[in-house]
This record gives sequence, C-alpha cells and structure tokens, in this order.
Amino acid sequence: MTGWFMKNLKSRKGMTLIELLVVIALIAVSVGIVGMSVSNSGKNNLRECANSANAMISRVRINSMYRPQPVWIEIRTDGSHIIAEYIENGVIIDTKNLGRTNITVSYAVGGIPNSVEVTSVNSLRISFTRRGALIMVDAEGNKIDGSLTQIRFSLGDSLTYVIDITPSTGSRRVGVG
Repeated sequence: MTGWFMKNLKSRKGMTLIELLVVIALIAVSVGIVGMSVSNSGKNNLRECANSANAMISRVRINSMYRPQPVWIEIRTDGSHIIAEYIENGVIIDTKNLGRTNITVSYAVGGIPNSVEVTSVNSLRISFTRRGALIMVDAEGNKIDGSLTQIRFSLGDSLTYVIDITPSTGSRRVGVG
C-alpha cells in the first residue's frame, strides 16, 4: 500500500482548480471570522467604557448627597488611556482605567451642538448638588457655569456610545448615538 501511495503522490504535479478554490474559500472564511472578532472587541470596549463612566458618575451622585465635603469625578486622558478619578475634598480616592485612547471622549454643554474633546489638559469634572442636580466643577470642586447635557465615547467614525444627561435631575441614559 505504501508503494502505491508514493507512486500516486509522485505522479501528481500540482493542485486541481477545485482544490485551489477550496483553499481560497477557507482562507476567506478565516479572515472574515478574525475581522468580525476584532470589530466586536472594539464595540465591547466602547460600551464598557461608557458604562464604567456612568457607574462612576452614579457613585459621585450618591456620595454628593450624603458627604459634607465636595465630591466629584474627573475624566481625562493620560496619553494611552482614558482615566476616571473619584475625588473627595480634593483627594483622589479611586482611579479607574475606562479604556484606550483610540476611544475619543467629548462632552456637550447646554444646547451647544459642538462638543469639547477630553484630553490630558482639558479634563471633564462632574459633581452633583445635594438635591441630585448635575453640575460641572473646577479643579477645587467649585461649580462652574454650563449645563452638561451629553458625554460621547467614540471609536473613530464607526460607532459612538452616548450618556444623555438631564442636568436638573442628574438622570442619565446610556445608548448608541
């Protein structure tokens, strides 16, 4: 049997057209699966980033109502990641990595349609009044003018998750924008 197999193998010079098409089809399917996997990974990271930011904002809202000292969250980038810091009375209590910098974070104030991008220099600081209204604060936790209405987390032009905010009540909704 071994002699027959070797003789047959030596007599074949190449692949048939059908064998070549099957190989090409298998490669195409493999590339498609890998591409979908990478795409879903980016989408999941973006959704997780928006949900984590919303959870930290909820923590600030609850603690702003019950703590005597100023409490706020600061969202900024550090060059490679998006960082959220939970701050009480000017002291950083907790730091959370929200995502990579391939995710762009921006916010809208009032009815202005243009958004401001969050960077290492231009951070977003959020606090709440004792009654639960959302306010923007400076580096010391003092209220500044403007009503934050939206925070956007974008992955290029392909997908955006939005935290829509009602400033007077502090209620928020996370969704695809």
